[in-house]
Amino acid sequence: MINVKDEYLHEGKKIAGWAESYSINFADRKNRLFGFADINYFPASHEAEFSWSVFYNDVLHTYSNTVDFRPPEGIRVLTDRRLTYRMVSPPEKFELKLKGESIAIDLAITGAYPAYVFPAATADESRSTGGQREIQLWERYEQRCKISGKVSILRGEKKGQSKRFECPGIRKHSWGERFSDRLQCYSWVTVQFRDMSKDLTYFEVGSVPYSQGFISRRSGNIPIMNVELELLAFSREKKVLLSGEFSYRDAQDDRDLIVSRRIHSVDMPLPRSKRSRYVRFRAFSEFTVIGTGKKGIGMEEHLISLERLKTLD
Repeated sequence: MINVKDEYLHEGKKIAGWAESYSINFADRKNRLFGFADINYFPASHEAEFSWSVFYNDVLHTYSNTVDFRPPEGIRVLTDRRLTYRMVSPPEKFELKLKGESIAIDLAITGAYPAYVFPAATADESRSTGGQREIQLWERYEQRCKISGKVSILRGEKKGQSKRFECPGIRKHSWGERFSDRLQCYSWVTVQFRDMSKDLTYFEVGSVPYSQGFISRRSGNIPIMNVELELLAFSREKKVLLSGEFSYRDAQDDRDLIVSRRIHSVDMPLPRSKRSRYVRFRAFSEFTVIGTGKKGIGMEEHLISLERLKTLD
């Protein structure tokens, strides 16, 4: 269960690596609509990043803005006017509004399945130094949601046209210290099936691997105990993600392999200090569970050092 207080902004630590993030993503293949929105708050610098990307009819629309941000306690609406996230009645009801130069999207976000609160991960002892967990991980929870709303065209030949849609999506809220100086790779995969969701996270801090995940149904959640990054395939220029493979084992000791095939990808921004050493992508992909043949749609994100990427070629 989520403590309702944890839906709102926390009193952040005034250290450079501490951040609080809200993230929503959705995928509607029938209506050719795929999107995500992020709000990242950095208390140490009193800044917040508001960004979103939407593919509609195979056209990419993006927005990003960094603002001075000094939120009052208990704030329920996070906005820079082009991205507005409203916590109406957590954890059941939220609203998201995105406004670009040529497109606007109004979304109602309704909790569909129980939220999953992640435990502190433990390192894979066979690959970690001394078999000890080295870090305290950030807090995080996620929830499968019903996303419903309207997309409107603001410019061009189709100006004034709008379309309603409904699809599944995921909302994520996390807060705590990040380990950007020590991360070798970070992958987050979230897949929506008709009657369930699967969510996998794999990352390496230094040489120590960590993994988390869950399988979500209307009746409840099953933790995923271990995730392995098997393959990431990029274009020759390392600019486009082509596919990925992740194996996992859940709390019921069921094992399987998930393979992705990219539909759309977005090159994500990196701090100047990392641009020569890392690549970062998000992609909307079709996913196949190899053991069952079940197919789903979702989003995957990968941040990986060029050094680590060589080991996957």
